[in-house]
Amino acid sequence: MFYLWHEAYDKNHPKFSVVKFQDKLGLQQYDRYEKLDKIIADSLEYQNYDHYFLLDDSRFHYFRFDIFEEVNEPLKIVDLDRIVNERLDHLKSVTKEELLFPSIDNIYVDWEPKKFLIWEKGQIFFRLYFIYINRNTLLEFNKYYGNIFNQENVHIRPESFKTVSFLKKKLERDSFLLLYIKDNSCKVISVEDWFYKQIEHINFWVNYLMQMYKDNQIVKYWYKGTEEIDQNPLAKNLVLESIHFYIDYLCKWLDDLNLTDKDIFLISSIVKNGNFMEEFNKVYAWFHNKYIVPFHHSDQLELFWKHRSPEEMDTLVFLNSWRIRKILMW
Repeated sequence: MFYLWHEAYDKNHPKFSVVKFQDKLGLQQYDRYEKLDKIIADSLEYQNYDHYFLLDDSRFHYFRFDIFEEVNEPLKIVDLDRIVNERLDHLKSVTKEELLFPSIDNIYVDWEPKKFLIWEKGQIFFRLYFIYINRNTLLEFNKYYGNIFNQENVHIRPESFKTVSFLKKKLERDSFLLLYIKDNSCKVISVEDWFYKQIEHINFWVNYLMQMYKDNQIVKYWYKGTEEIDQNPLAKNLVLESIHFYIDYLCKWLDDLNLTDKDIFLISSIVKNGNFMEEFNKVYAWFHNKYIVPFHHSDQLELFWKHRSPEEMDTLVFLNSWRIRKILMW
């Protein structure tokens, strides 16, 4: 049994998408319009559940080290601990936040890819990642749980962590942008060489464009295709003008942040608007000839008996992680 608490971060409109699984009732899903501290307090009342918190990526700090070691004897746990601790000692001078968890991937031994490090020898290369949690966020958890690191049933992750891993491993992408355009917020994550490089919140969200549709009285054309709006030239002009204005400023903002040099995976309900996607690809390609992929489904993901909306991708990818999928499918 578990709760999955997925944060849609917004200071003025806090929201959590909640997935609850019980053996008898199965998978239930609903929204809670509460701040994080209220959600944490409520989770404390259900100690017989595992609690998974997918929190906004800006609540974390990310560090990466490329490790190259010439190893003559089989690598042991104590050797790996030494490597990890050396980097942790360095990070003590860089950040005062708390380490949440380390991670390792891109393992090569004598330039051949490997799944595991332990007992390997030769020329060893791997990437070592550290995810730290923002101190204020940690204090919110500790206020209710004491030391959160002592709670075996509470698991905290950046909301995009599993999605980034999925895109790296399944689609073999090492550098890209994850762009979230939500109802009341917009966030872009730059992934470079397999890891987080930059996270920005910007002022262009779904409701911003929807308000333009309302002001121009063209709301009914939100999900209409090109053929349908071609029948009404006035509506077509208003639709295209609104979309172009929104996208033009969005792309200029991305460019100002130096975030227009990679392909974009877009996670948003706005991908249903075909006119938007066509124009966005056209304008964005002008900067660096890159393209936009609406990331709203994949044949490699189980949907778990529910039609999923595009903005649920982080939740869906997390539910497909081995540990959770095993609970749901067996």
